[in-house]
This record gives sequence, C-alpha cells and structure tokens, in this order.
Amino acid sequence: MKVLQIALGVLGGLLVGMLATVVHSGPVDLPVVGLVLATGLVASGTWFLLEWKKPYVWLGYAPGVIGATIWLLMFPPVNDSVLSVDQWVSQLWLILAPVAALVPSLLLAYRRPDSTSGEKAAD
Repeated sequence: MKVLQIALGVLGGLLVGMLATVVHSGPVDLPVVGLVLATGLVASGTWFLLEWKKPYVWLGYAPGVIGATIWLLMFPPVNDSVLSVDQWVSQLWLILAPVAALVPSLLLAYRRPDSTSGEKAAD
C-alpha cells in the first residue's frame, strides 16, 4: 500500500510540477505574479498531502515536483518552450520549486499543538 501511495505521489508531483513550471513565467510584464502562483500551487499541494495525513504520498510528491521542474527547464527540447523572457525568473523557479515542496512540511512538523487538542470541554 505504501508503494502505491508513493507512486501516486510521484504522478501527482509530476503533474503539479509541470503545471507550476508552465505558470512560473507569468504574464509578459509581471513575472513575479507567475512565481507567486507557481510557488503557492506547489506549497498548497504539500500542505494538503500532509494535512491529509498521507506522508508516503508526500514522499513521492516532492521528488515528482522537483524532477518535473528540472526536466522542463534543463533538458531539450522542452526547455525551449517553457522558459520565460527573463532568465532570472527561470533560475529563481529552480530554487523556489524545491523550497515550496519541502518547507511546508517543516512548518507543519514544528507547529505548536492547539491548547484544546485532546482535552474535553468543561460543562
């Protein structure tokens, strides 16, 4: 079952990574908008999988996102069609994609538990 969850995570990560890589360049004069949208897309996928209590799916999701990003930006012929007009945007996305896939897991791991969790309400 864990192998199936990891395989589904890789598939989902590849799809999200491809979508985010296409979105990262943004509109012609607003590349920052594309970076924010793509980062939010990847980070929300990570957050959803971890809140869903499926860590094995996330173990496939993160490498899938990173792999799709590197594949689409670094290897021909696809790197000719998804690069942005400004080179710095694509270089920054190569850094932001792994950060967006990994940092939410650290934030969720270190957050404080609610003060009322596990306690019954007083009558």
